[in-house]
Amino acid sequence: MMQEKGTVVQLQGRQVAVISCRKSVFCAGCAAMGLCKVGEDGRSMLVQTHNLLGAAVGDKVRMIRRAGTFLLGLFLLYAVPLLALIAGGVLGKLIGAFYALHIAPNLLVTIFGLTFMVGSFFIIRIGSRVIPLGAFMPEIIQILPGEECSEEQHGY
Repeated sequence: MMQEKGTVVQLQGRQVAVISCRKSVFCAGCAAMGLCKVGEDGRSMLVQTHNLLGAAVGDKVRMIRRAGTFLLGLFLLYAVPLLALIAGGVLGKLIGAFYALHIAPNLLVTIFGLTFMVGSFFIIRIGSRVIPLGAFMPEIIQILPGEECSEEQHGY
């Protein structure tokens, strides 16, 4: 579980809030990259979160990202294309071994591996449209007293 502190800067309906908080190390490989936007200062980020506690604009909050959704996102972004690359390479090697083609076997391995990897990116891109937007969204777990989260903690 990864926790962040920030300030509610906007409400989008009753169940979604936009939080301003400091960028962290986890931002680079996060599965919810589409839910975050870098702030104007380049050090803060705006994150859409589930607002089940009913936080209001200006409230200091603690939000959490579940480890399971984080790891699932990492798997989808990194492991699936790698596995597709390996599977394509193996298939290219098998086709090159069983069929007398006038193509260098290593070239066939490379073509199949890269084709499968690029194809996996397209499948992930199209498949991600089926996943509801809120599936990777963090959630607010606590509304903090004003003095517990200073403005410099969330990048202002």
